[in-house]
Amino acid sequence: MPTPTSAPSVSLFPLAVLALLPWWSACASTGDDQPLPPSTATPAGGTGEPAKADADKKAEEQKQQKKDLAQKQRDLDYAKIGVQTTAIDRQVRVMTVESAVRHAQVELDKQKRELEQFLQKVKPREMEEHRIQLDMQTQRADEAKDELAELEAMYKDDEFARSTKELVVKRGRKQLEMANRSLAVGQQEFEHFEKHTLAERERELTQKVDDAERDLEKARLEHQKATMEVDVQQRQADDKVKDLQRDIAELEQKIKDGGK
Repeated sequence: MPTPTSAPSVSLFPLAVLALLPWWSACASTGDDQPLPPSTATPAGGTGEPAKADADKKAEEQKQQKKDLAQKQRDLDYAKIGVQTTAIDRQVRVMTVESAVRHAQVELDKQKRELEQFLQKVKPREMEEHRIQLDMQTQRADEAKDELAELEAMYKDDEFARSTKELVVKRGRKQLEMANRSLAVGQQEFEHFEKHTLAERERELTQKVDDAERDLEKARLEHQKATMEVDVQQRQADDKVKDLQRDIAELEQKIKDGGK
């Protein structure tokens, strides 16, 4: 039985040559037999990137500051216009409330004059007119009573004119009755006029005076309130302009200093 043949042996020399090929190539590129040292070039993303990012950030900040400055300048222009319009509004409102005070004072003076006129002239005159009318009614009643008494006395002993006597006396009594009734109505009217009609008119005039006094006081308070409010509004408008001017100055300085 033949003996198995052993595997042929493989030489290691070709493998060693293949392994040294990269080293020989490097030596050939440098012109000597020494290998190249490790590269010292700055890798991508080294110290240059942070510096560029910082510069970009500062540029963006300055851009935003200039944008803010432009907006502040526009706001300042509007605020200056607001100061002018506030001043005009202040004048208009003050004129309005001052006019209201004047009108209220005029109305109060008018109502006071009407009350004084009523108490000093109208009331006494109308009372006298009604008193005269009542006195005339009283006089007619008294005359009718006296005439009836005369008629009764005249025909008392006359036996020949009985029918005439009865007619005349009856007429006299009727006139006296009507005069007394008219006097009673006149007395009631006079009492009502004095205690109710005149009193009610006096109360109405007095109430108008009281209302006018309250309206005047209200107008004065409105004037005081309006003056305070418009003064505050004017100060607020002025302060807004000052604040914007200060903000603009600060932004301009920052931009001048490079955003520091």
